[in-house]
Amino acid sequence: MLYLSVKLIHIFSVFIYGGFLFTDNLFLAKMKNDLSDDEHSKVREYFMQYVRKVVPKALVVAVISGIYLLHENFGTISADGLSSFQIMLGLKAFLGLWLGARGILQVFFGIQPFIFKSHLVPFILVIIIIFLSQAMHYGSF
Repeated sequence: MLYLSVKLIHIFSVFIYGGFLFTDNLFLAKMKNDLSDDEHSKVREYFMQYVRKVVPKALVVAVISGIYLLHENFGTISADGLSSFQIMLGLKAFLGLWLGARGILQVFFGIQPFIFKSHLVPFILVIIIIFLSQAMHYGSF
C-alpha cells in the first residue's frame, strides 16, 4: 500500500511540474507573438504568482518520491550487468535528479540554474523522461 501511495503522489507531483513546463513553453511563450511586451510581462507575472506557490513544492515531492520508487524498482544487478530496464530507469533517475537539483537550487537557494536559464531544456528533458518511462517496460531502446 505504501508503494502505491508513493507512486500516486509521484505521478501527481510530476503532472504539476510537467504541466507547468508544457504551459510555459507551449502557451505563455507563444503569447509573446500576440501581446505587447508589457501585456506579456503582466500575464506571465500573474501566472507565475500562482506557480511559485505550488510548482517548487511539487518538484521536491517528485524528487523524493522518485528516489523511493527508484530504490524499490531498480532490483539487483545480475552477473550479465544492467538490464535495459535498469539502464533506462537509471537514466530517468539521473535526468529527474538533475532537474530537481536545478529547481531546488534556483527556487530555494537563489542559485542560478545549471547551463540554461529558460524552461526549454527542462521541458525537453521531461519529454525524454516520458518516452523513457514508456520504453523501459518494453525491454528495448
